[in-house]
Amino acid sequence: MPRIVHEFLVWLEERKITEIEAIQPNHIEEFITYNKTRKNKRRDGALSISQFNRYIDVLKKFAEYLHKTHNIQLSINSKRENEEDKIDYIILTVEEIKSLYNVTEETPLGMRDRAMLSIYYGCGLRKSEGTNLEVNDILFDRKLVHVRKSKNNQERYIPITVSNLKYIEQYIYNARSLLLNVDSTEAKLFINEKGNAITGQMLYLRLKKLCEKAKINKEIGLHTLRHSIATHLLQAGVELEQIALFLGHRSLESTQVYTHILNNG
Repeated sequence: MPRIVHEFLVWLEERKITEIEAIQPNHIEEFITYNKTRKNKRRDGALSISQFNRYIDVLKKFAEYLHKTHNIQLSINSKRENEEDKIDYIILTVEEIKSLYNVTEETPLGMRDRAMLSIYYGCGLRKSEGTNLEVNDILFDRKLVHVRKSKNNQERYIPITVSNLKYIEQYIYNARSLLLNVDSTEAKLFINEKGNAITGQMLYLRLKKLCEKAKINKEIGLHTLRHSIATHLLQAGVELEQIALFLGHRSLESTQVYTHILNNG
């Protein structure tokens, strides 16, 4: 029996519901709400989005099982959450961004760190967009980054500053070539010490180390860099429509949240 199903049954018992036939749709929804707001048992804070989504997936399968075996109809209205839609209101200042660049080292990994900042802050990419980038997606002659795989399955071209382009060029020619194995054909832009494509989690850990070195005491992730550049562009007077194109938003509604961040900051 999956752990989450066991937790649900225990939760029902605590509410004097001991018969399968007595389970109602509102019971599952209440259990989901309970887990959405409760503290994480292993660390301080609420459940992560991936953990919460796991509850949704398992409970939907359990509802399907009850329908097949006991003819109990339990519809679940709660939806999975998307990390990119959950805006983090923690924004780095321009000075904090500069300090992240300043604490990077003149090593292969340090050059990769600067390239990471150039992609996730300088270009405002989503986590998966950055990890999916290939070397050929950096169009040096046009000063553009080509995003082929986006959340909305729409490609876009993102302008990049000369300084950020220089950092990416340094990484590709002075660092990535050292990390790449002799016989490797890996095309992904970001690779690890073994020459393999790197994960978003590993990039996040590098960012976390940079924050520690820069003495930035904020809980941030790669998405925070994206939110920060959007806020900074808005502060600089860039039109909302242009920021929406830059971020790859389908509608202005997704971009307008940054006006609220700016007004409440």
